[in-house]
Amino acid sequence: MSRAGLAVAARLSAALGCAAVLSACSSVAGITGAVAGVASGSASASPAVGVAVGIGVQAGIDASLKFVLRRWSQQEQARIADQVGGMAVGQRGPWEVRHAVPYGDGQGEVQVVRAFATPLADCKEAVFSVDDAAAQAAGAAPPRFVTTVCRGDHGWKWAAAEPAVARWGALQ
Repeated sequence: MSRAGLAVAARLSAALGCAAVLSACSSVAGITGAVAGVASGSASASPAVGVAVGIGVQAGIDASLKFVLRRWSQQEQARIADQVGGMAVGQRGPWEVRHAVPYGDGQGEVQVVRAFATPLADCKEAVFSVDDAAAQAAGAAPPRFVTTVCRGDHGWKWAAAEPAVARWGALQ
């Protein structure tokens, strides 16, 4: 492959890599891996090198995206837990989380429904909603979820090990 061709392939691969990070789309990792594999296979004239590079790029982007999405989910859960910790039973209030990249931001309403003590910690149970543009457009109420938060050594923390709803998906 010519030097100009390699430069074009490198720019295309870099652009697709950036798109993968920003879009958080599950198929972008595969597309980026395929482009990187084709470019490196063409540059080295070895299909084995191309396959290896393609698989490596895909795995790296996929792991990076999952890391970022888990981190965002933890931020959202921490924000809700902090809010619930400062509220009394029956109290209702808004919650929201904004990320550095304006993707996956969340907001809604939370209400503490009960407080209880265990031998290990003081806990509160809360019902929270997550604003959903599609539900609002259809005139439906936002989906509601139930969680438990408990006070530990470092403040209030999300105590639900794994919410059993599709909304959280692979973010846990």
